[in-house]
Amino acid sequence: MKKVIYLFVIMTAVFTVGSVKAQHAYFPTEGTILYDKTVHVKNLLKRHISTLKDDNFSKTYYQELLDRVSETTVLKKKVSFRGNEMSMESVPGTYEPMINNLLRSGLLDFQQTLYQDLAKSTLKSAFELGGSPVLIQDSLLQVKWKITNEYRNIAGYDCRRANGVTLDSVYVVAFYTDQIPTSAGPGAVHGLPGVILGLVVPEQHFNIYATDVKFGPPTLKTAVGRKRDEPMTRKEAQSRLKDILGRWMTDQQFNLILAAMFL
Repeated sequence: MKKVIYLFVIMTAVFTVGSVKAQHAYFPTEGTILYDKTVHVKNLLKRHISTLKDDNFSKTYYQELLDRVSETTVLKKKVSFRGNEMSMESVPGTYEPMINNLLRSGLLDFQQTLYQDLAKSTLKSAFELGGSPVLIQDSLLQVKWKITNEYRNIAGYDCRRANGVTLDSVYVVAFYTDQIPTSAGPGAVHGLPGVILGLVVPEQHFNIYATDVKFGPPTLKTAVGRKRDEPMTRKEAQSRLKDILGRWMTDQQFNLILAAMFL
């Protein structure tokens, strides 16, 4: 009887270890991730006001808006991934009128549709600026990463922190999990050994964290923008916008808006 019990214990242990190993060996390669993007509206407005010229007509408007606008607002994002491809889109929501106005102006979020092919190192991003469509088609954004030993649990996954610098001087903080081996995240920031489930951009006064992860065939948005839209590289877009906006914007204001477009 003791031998039977001993054998049963051994078999159970072997089965359990085998199951655990199989569980850890599963690396999903396709699925959908929902994110909450929290924008610190008042802080972002203050940052923009500090970049404006004293004679800029928008300065008075934004200063008056500070007392009436919400402290924060939450925007919804959806990332779909399959292998080395990913797309991101905004999830429609209902917001108070002042937040809607700031969204239309692009100040809080450009609500772009983004597609990246990580294997081909290509990116496409479509959004509106002043009511006109903009289509960016370029190589992947370059990010210099430094991986740390800090961890955080996000949406049920243990994520490791990495500090990065992109667009020459924009500091970003990412939390990624190597349990999902797609090297992308909620936006153009990429290049870590796993999907980014948390992203903080202090300069832009927002953080974005995953709230739900589902595996299975996703609906990738590979067709970004309209066929008649003229694609531009980031450098071309920067040059054109500088010609149009640079005459009445400070360099600080221009760079702040540019970073929001390209991230």
